Amino acid sequence: MADNSLVIISSVVLIGFLWLAIWILKKIARGEIGISANAALLVMLAVILLVPFAMNFSAHLISGMTHNSSATEESISQPDHH
Repeated sequence: MADNSLVIISSVVLIGFLWLAIWILKKIARGEIGISANAALLVMLAVILLVPFAMNFSAHLISGMTHNSSATEESISQPDHH
């Protein structure tokens, strides 16, 4: 059960960061936030690097969660013979 909550919390945090970055980029594009072109490029680079990290991290958590649940199911279905 703890693995499920970790995946959910991590996913919410990563989605929140992505939403925040997209919101900032929209404000920059509308001209509501005045920054230099170099700063805008740095923000875009950070977003570009954050997206694959978020995908890899969430895939790792989901893979670990499914691996742990399948190992638990196998240990329950096969009694231990000594």
